[in-house]
Amino acid sequence: MKESIRSHSRFALIEQFDRHMQYVGPKMERDIREYRMGTFSLQFFDADGARIYPDEVTVNQTSHEFKFGCSLFLLDQFPEAEKNAAYRAAFKKIFNCGVAPIYWDTLEPEKGKPRFAADSPNIWRRPALDLVRGYCRENNISMKAHCLAYNSFNPKWLPNDNRGINIELAKRVAALGERYRYDFTDMDVINEMYSIYKNCYAGNGMRNFQITDEPTHEKFCFDLAKREFPCTRLFWNEGCFETFGRDQYVGTRSRYYLMLRRQLELGVPIEGIGMQFHAFCGRDNEVSTAGILYNSLRAIDVFDCYSDFRLPIHLSEVSIPSWSNEPDDEEVQAELAERMLKLWFSRKYVDAVIWWNLVDGTAYGTENVFHAGLMRGDLSPKPAYERFDRLINHDWHTAYSASGAGERFVFDGFYGDYDVTFTHDGKKYTRSIRLFRDTTGYDNRLADLRVSRVELAK
Repeated sequence: MKESIRSHSRFALIEQFDRHMQYVGPKMERDIREYRMGTFSLQFFDADGARIYPDEVTVNQTSHEFKFGCSLFLLDQFPEAEKNAAYRAAFKKIFNCGVAPIYWDTLEPEKGKPRFAADSPNIWRRPALDLVRGYCRENNISMKAHCLAYNSFNPKWLPNDNRGINIELAKRVAALGERYRYDFTDMDVINEMYSIYKNCYAGNGMRNFQITDEPTHEKFCFDLAKREFPCTRLFWNEGCFETFGRDQYVGTRSRYYLMLRRQLELGVPIEGIGMQFHAFCGRDNEVSTAGILYNSLRAIDVFDCYSDFRLPIHLSEVSIPSWSNEPDDEEVQAELAERMLKLWFSRKYVDAVIWWNLVDGTAYGTENVFHAGLMRGDLSPKPAYERFDRLINHDWHTAYSASGAGERFVFDGFYGDYDVTFTHDGKKYTRSIRLFRDTTGYDNRLADLRVSRVELAK
């Protein structure tokens, strides 16, 4: 850490995390080993299914099972071709998950004419879905949809009666399902419901989706989504301070916790928990207002509490301000981002960390004041981007090699996708395998490790 950072006005945020490092540091290391890594056993077979014994084996991780993600709202959104190319390259270098925008007002600005096709008229920060899907498929990036039924960003053509709105919502979900049924790995079904009550009618407060006031709204939306997206994990997404806030988080008595528990008891097919981390507040009161967000011991307690549900947790929208592109401001952002990423990666039920705005100056509305991107406006990487790159592609990367015709090849590594290169009868082969938690580990029938087969024939 640069010495000048210690005198920075925001250093107190770093101290909030580090004050518990004697306990938290070793715990994160142990838990990363426990929850993100496994022991893998490889055996090799020829075209007839007979065992072969390679002379040399090299294994190289190509992606993580854990989702390191970001919104893809800026895909091909720049007027300069070189910036679009730089964005595409920078995204796939560190991210294996992309968020596709399905906000209703910009996906279907004209009733019955959704902007699915890649050549649809462009709308800033809202690339067409086919364009996003194509990029994700080309680069082995999983795709998350955000968000299906939200009390903001709805089209002006909606009817003003609840039954009519629900009919149009059902049509919307069906149209999405017909075209993208098996493309979305995950989906935010509802978003920011924490404070919705009698303020969701157009002209009353900040929201414009009156059906959110219906007591059966959550079940209606999740049931619609599960019918059309049977293989997509369905998330409830909630705000940062609503989840981690000083007054809002009170363990199992927290409102978000109780909201989730009630809906699950009612049979709502909630399959994931979204927790935003937009650390937005005034710069002058950042330490007093947002400092609690960086308290490492308290953050662990939050995740331990919500782990009661045994559902995957997404840090669904992450924004950590740098406030400017001054070197010390960017360095503080990098220090905070690295610490929080390590903590999130270490928690058992956390399944994804999704940064929200990759590039400074491209956020929604007034949020650009926070300079919360990982890259500057000219698409040069900030220190926070470089920290992510080091952690994801180096510190948390597995490479293994061995020689000799072994019975099997056993090694420890991070869960993820791998390329296996091996030599047999003087020829070199490369095969791709998936070493995820549910495909590895202990095999009760064999009383041994599960075997991952690498086959000569393809």
